Amino acid sequence: QIQEALDSVETLTKDYPNEPLLYNISGVCYKAIGQLDAAVKSFEKALTLKPDYTEVNYNLGLTFQELGQLDDAVKSYEKALAVKPDYAEAHNNLGVTLKELGQLDDAVKSYEKALAIKPDYAEAHNNLGNTFKELGQMDDAVKSYEKALAINPDYDEVSYNLTIAYNNLGLAFMELGQVDDAIKNYEKALAINPDSSEENNNLSIAYTYNGLGIANHSLGQLDAAVKCYKNALAIKPDYADAHANRGNVLKDLKR
Repeated sequence: QIQEALDSVETLTKDYPNEPLLYNISGVCYKAIGQLDAAVKSFEKALTLKPDYTEVNYNLGLTFQELGQLDDAVKSYEKALAVKPDYAEAHNNLGVTLKELGQLDDAVKSYEKALAIKPDYAEAHNNLGNTFKELGQMDDAVKSYEKALAINPDYDEVSYNLTIAYNNLGLAFMELGQVDDAIKNYEKALAINPDSSEENNNLSIAYTYNGLGIANHSLGQLDAAVKCYKNALAIKPDYADAHANRGNVLKDLKR
């Protein structure tokens, strides 16, 4: 019924051409149906009438972000926050935009501001985890993902990200030669969502089984390694690395 809403708003703007609320509503409607340029025009019209309209600056930021105009999105979010510094959603989306711009440290600061205002903001915890992961701060990433899951246990995206984070920690420990710690992290990754039907989650689990197989092989636990590779291949039958690694273990078993 968005088109009906737009028609109603356009009728109202003829009678109330200086009412910024109407242009905000039309902008939201245009954004919802994917007419982003029209949405920008509506939001900008609202702001010519009321430059400090926080919600409009926020909505304009979202629209610029969707258009890929990231610098403009940052400016819009900053205008919203100048009027309403405790706008947690604006801090979060500013963080997302800064991360897309590669400004990771500033993104972290934005997420932390959002969480200082709204500690149970699961999406901000997840986004903070993603940024820590990109910064290579895997322990901090894990903590952020775990907080997000504690708030919303059904948050599939966090489950996936946390699985990847533990898997990456396992890889890091393997590179350091700390095989036992690698195994612990791989096992944590597998314990998060072992029965997931999500394709991305299943692929990450396959990679984790492969990593766990490598770790077990390095400790001489050949039967356990074979089982890990079998599990990886059950999820991803065309997983070339797992096939090769399984073949290497089978050779050692025959000796």
